[in-house]
Amino acid sequence: MKKLFLTIFLFFGFLILKAQTLSVTTDKNPAIVGEQILIKFTVNAKAKEFKSPNFQGLRILSGPNSSSSSSYSFVNGESKSEITTTYSYYVSASKEGSYTISPASVYVNKKNILSNPLTIKVVKGKKQENNNIEKNLFITVNTSKKNIIVGEQIIVSYKLHTRLELENTELSQIPNLNGFWKKDLESSSRFKREVIDGVPYNTAIIKKTVLTAQKSGKLEIDPIKVTCSIRITNQRNRRDPFANFFNSYNVREEIISSKAITINVKDLPSPKPNNFLGSVGNFEISSKIDKKEINANDALTYTIKLTGTGNIELIKPFDINFPKDFEVYDPKVTEKIFQGGIKRSIKTFEYLLIPRYEGEYKIPSYDFSFFDTKQKKYISKYTKSHNINVLKSSNDEETVTSFNQQKVESINNDINYIKTNTFFAEKDNQTIKLNIFYFLFFLPLILMIIVRAIISYKQRNPLNTLDKKHRLAKKIASKRLKKANEFMKDNNFDGFFEEIEKSLWGYFADKFKVDIINLSKESIDNYFTINGITIEIKNQFINLLNRCELERYSPVSNKSEQLSSLLSEAEKIIINVEAELK
Repeated sequence: MKKLFLTIFLFFGFLILKAQTLSVTTDKNPAIVGEQILIKFTVNAKAKEFKSPNFQGLRILSGPNSSSSSSYSFVNGESKSEITTTYSYYVSASKEGSYTISPASVYVNKKNILSNPLTIKVVKGKKQENNNIEKNLFITVNTSKKNIIVGEQIIVSYKLHTRLELENTELSQIPNLNGFWKKDLESSSRFKREVIDGVPYNTAIIKKTVLTAQKSGKLEIDPIKVTCSIRITNQRNRRDPFANFFNSYNVREEIISSKAITINVKDLPSPKPNNFLGSVGNFEISSKIDKKEINANDALTYTIKLTGTGNIELIKPFDINFPKDFEVYDPKVTEKIFQGGIKRSIKTFEYLLIPRYEGEYKIPSYDFSFFDTKQKKYISKYTKSHNINVLKSSNDEETVTSFNQQKVESINNDINYIKTNTFFAEKDNQTIKLNIFYFLFFLPLILMIIVRAIISYKQRNPLNTLDKKHRLAKKIASKRLKKANEFMKDNNFDGFFEEIEKSLWGYFADKFKVDIINLSKESIDNYFTINGITIEIKNQFINLLNRCELERYSPVSNKSEQLSSLLSEAEKIIINVEAELK
């Protein structure tokens, strides 16, 4: 028992000793010439015999300044104490350049611990007017590319730069991005230090999006607008120190916007392969079946797996030439999309197949073509073909071969006996009886009267038809928004708004037979106008899409109260579109 406790003690002692590191941090990197820089060396233990590093030309203004702190906690019956020792320096640089601070060392638990070297970049400073809002608070837009082809993807980042003290920021207007299919990415809103033209700013990425070009030409990335609450320090009142303490600043709101950027989009080169469906990127495709031999009326799964980078999220299920004797269900689509397809992603299509007749069948190879943006040419990849042996059904169901697909009935006897008795009857001269004749004669007139009565009734009671149409539209809306309802119950705000947006786009694409790659707010305008949808409904549909994009970036505190109303609004707009379609 003593050996066990000794082993446990040494093991945890080793972990504690191993966890002790001497870390080095700085508050400014890059820094400006003449600016005061704070450098800290920290170890999570009681330390001594600290040896300073070589600052390589940096001027030491103060240090080393040592300090220590301790904390004590008692959790689940176990006590834990922690001591932290810090050595800090204030330094500055007299000229621009890159300065590497050598490792420092400290003595802890009979061991010397070294820090890592630290490199600080120092740039030339520039005077800045503190009263100029435009130069102290602005948004920049960065794009990974400005010259692309249709179907190619770019990353667009909106970065906020500030030298002012901000209390709050909120997106007030998001870009329409007409001509692009967009996928918002997660972005960290933490501020980092960045020096631009010799001026230090605190910067944060407020929005990051993957855009896929849907048409050729000069496409504009329109501005984004942000409402910023700026803290403005009040002037000191020497006569009333309490007023300085309780009312030290005011808040002023400013709306700032980014500049528009133009992206040059070229059309895909011609001629295009016959089986090209708009896929752009670099892909691999494979297929498999879970059974090579199966009984008739049993189910098997045929899976196509697509991997690669590009507009993989926009690729629809493939039109596979399955055998005619197979009953085919809509595929189950699963996807793992990373960075909107910029990074390697996976998409699978699982087709449920049920062969109805015994025989030998073959699922042919599928030819998948895409345009490779690196090689600048069309490339075709092929899946394997699969042979399937279908046996007779195992549950005594009558099956036939696939050659005629007709049921053959057996007879009880090979040759029936010949009838020997014959009965004769006198033939009636009247070919059709009078009652049947009159019935057939007046039947068209009776049908005309009934049809006319039905039409007249519907004209007098149009609500019955409208009610049926309304009920059908409500079923369509509920089916589309089912997943969004689940996100709402789980308080998954981002998933909820994204699913509402997907449902509206998916409804529009399926209802008006629009390819996903051609989806845009411009296409909504065109198709709604052609199909007689009123301007009011069209504006409601587009405004709801814009609202979903905006709500994802608004403060979280009030979102839970809006989810139910937004879901009802989405359901209502789908119902209204269905009701107006003829």
